[in-house]
Amino acid sequence: ETGELIRHVGPFVPSRSKLDSSAFHLRINRNKKCISLDLRTPEGREIFQQVAARMDIVIENFKPGTMEKWGVGYEAIRRVNPEIIYVSISGYGQFGPNHPKPSYDAVGQATGGLMYVTGEADGPPMRAGYGLGDALAGWQGAIGALAALTHRTRTGEGQHVDVSQQESVLYCSTWGIMGVANADILWKRSGSGNPIVAPYNTYPCRDGEYIFVAVALDAHWAKLCKLMGREDLIEDPRTRTVSDRGKNRPFVDGVVAEWTRGLTVEEVVKLLDEAQLVVAPILNFRQIVADPHLQEREMIASVDHPAAGSLKLFGVPAKFSRTPARVRIPAPMLGEHNEEVYCGLLDLGAERLSELKEKKVI
Repeated sequence: ETGELIRHVGPFVPSRSKLDSSAFHLRINRNKKCISLDLRTPEGREIFQQVAARMDIVIENFKPGTMEKWGVGYEAIRRVNPEIIYVSISGYGQFGPNHPKPSYDAVGQATGGLMYVTGEADGPPMRAGYGLGDALAGWQGAIGALAALTHRTRTGEGQHVDVSQQESVLYCSTWGIMGVANADILWKRSGSGNPIVAPYNTYPCRDGEYIFVAVALDAHWAKLCKLMGREDLIEDPRTRTVSDRGKNRPFVDGVVAEWTRGLTVEEVVKLLDEAQLVVAPILNFRQIVADPHLQEREMIASVDHPAAGSLKLFGVPAKFSRTPARVRIPAPMLGEHNEEVYCGLLDLGAERLSELKEKKVI
């Protein structure tokens, strides 16, 4: 099929162009320009090298060896642009016994420890609801590119940045790795709970919804006990200290759940907010889109798209005091910027552009 895979993945929004209506594509490709190019052709590879010769950074996430097979791997690009920063993101990295294997998000979660610790204690391992394997690898790729760019600013040297999806997920599993590597303690699944802190879990409420409550400090536990009418537990040897509560998590969770079952989510939030304790409702996506806090922080941004019309998209989480970030342009249509890039950047003429289209190189 034409274009990158995410253009063909739903859900789809109403649009005049099916190829440009994937909600995934519309979110992930905003603030980008798009060219079409067939790297399997000699002319496509030549054009890619011409573009890369004028770029600061190349980022690719094909299976290792794919870019080399097409003649546009790091060594080939370095020859035309010695200062290039070339970021390769793959399932297992560019070397090692597993490096040739293909990968998806869930593979990173499975091999990076995340799936093993996700799920109920007596249930099977579970994939996280979000594509964290993909996201974490992307973030490591971005951080790596920026670090390499800083190095190049100081030294003039470009370099190849090798990012493994497995290792990107693993990097977040500090407790799991340190426990096994240094004390032979295996971190196990505990549902939404915390293996060493209680209460730290989701609890049912009277309205059928759930609430998240977390108490780590002993002084905060005393506050919660007073709110629950269980002052007897402040000095109870099972719950007096954070260590005691961690050792008796089922008991502590049962006490808190018994209390929250008699209240609505809104009532629990109000009581714990007033006591300055950690609490959060479990929001669904309709509630998130309507959240006045997120709206004030411009995390739900409106943007006009040439085919899909007015869209609501995620804003930018980092708020810059001097250079505010924003959604400048919507996700591009496939090949929307061919003329701008090929004619403007490479100085190709209209006749050459038509020829490349005719040959289906672009």
